[in-house]
Order: sequence, then structure tokens, then C-alpha cells
Amino acid sequence: MKAEFYILGALHRGDLHPYEIKRRLNSALVECYTDLDVGTLYYAVRQLVKSGDIAPKTRQKVTRGGERTIYRITSQGRRRFQELLLERFQEEGTVAQTIYPALLFLDLADLPAVAELLRERLRQTESAIAKTSAIKEQLGAGLGSGNSHLMDHLIQVRQLDCRSLRRLLGEIETGKIRAPQPAAIKELGSLSAGAKQRS
Repeated sequence: MKAEFYILGALHRGDLHPYEIKRRLNSALVECYTDLDVGTLYYAVRQLVKSGDIAPKTRQKVTRGGERTIYRITSQGRRRFQELLLERFQEEGTVAQTIYPALLFLDLADLPAVAELLRERLRQTESAIAKTSAIKEQLGAGLGSGNSHLMDHLIQVRQLDCRSLRRLLGEIETGKIRAPQPAAIKELGSLSAGAKQRS
């Protein structure tokens, strides 16, 4: 499902060849938080064609004498993408585990629906902070050092998530969500490639 989501999102922005989808995802720094290899991507493309979510649009000749297929998203694929996008905002886990992929395509989302999901997620995260803090306080000195550090970390991660969720919700509510600009994506890809070469 991970690859399906990324492919549909990329094709939402234009007709592409699978290698170009991978290149654009790399430019968006997807590899910083998930692994999506080319084999998985090509397999997912074949599955999406079978399901009717994407379709071949054209074939292009390539330098070495072969051909490559350019794909387009179908109306069924657009609906499926919207379902997958909203599911990302509903999944349980930290912002990093669940929402990072959705942020790549936030400008394509049903923003009122996303705002409602974020409000609920914020309530749940604040409740989790309160519960964890109450348990830590109740157990007090009875907690071992490791358990105490673990609970502190859980609280800090959830507090960070709350700050991110509030900021994101604020931008949605004030209409400040914008689409990525092609030049910025290209520059980000160049910076990412340079960082990989240095490491």
C-alpha cells in the first residue's frame, strides 16, 4: 500500500514513467523516512494497472533502443488516492510514522476533512500525554531509571507531535496550504543528492 499511495500521489500531479516517479519521490526526500525500492515501485505500477487505478498513456523511445511507458491516473485512481490520503491522517502512531507521507501531497487533500481528522488526532495525543504524565506521577520513585526515561521520551514525542499538528491545522484553517513549486523540488533533489555523496 505504501508504494500504491506514492505512485497515485505522483501521478495526481502529472503523467510519468515509473523511473521518473522514483526520481521525484527521492527529490521529495521520501528516503529519509521510508524505503521504496525500484522493484517494489514497478510491481506496484503493474498492480495499479490491473486494478484500473492507473493506465498507460503513451510509449516513448529511449536512447538505448527500448521503450518506456508513461502512465496516467484514472478517475478511479484519484478516488482511491483520496481514500489512502485520509487513511494516513487516521492511522495510529506518531506523526513521523503516519502523517509524513501524507504531507507530500497535502495540497491535493480534501482540506476540511483533513482538518477534522487533525482536530481529533490532536485531542487523542493530548489525552495520551495526560495519561502518561499521570501514570509517571503516580508511580513516582517506584519507577526505575529506564522506565522514567522511557515515559519522559513518550511525553516529549507526543508534545512535539501536538506542536506539529497545531501548526498544520492552523495553516489549513487559514488557507495557507500551497503546492510545491517544480523549481524548489528540483533544488531539493540536488541538495539531497549532494548530501548522499558526502555521507
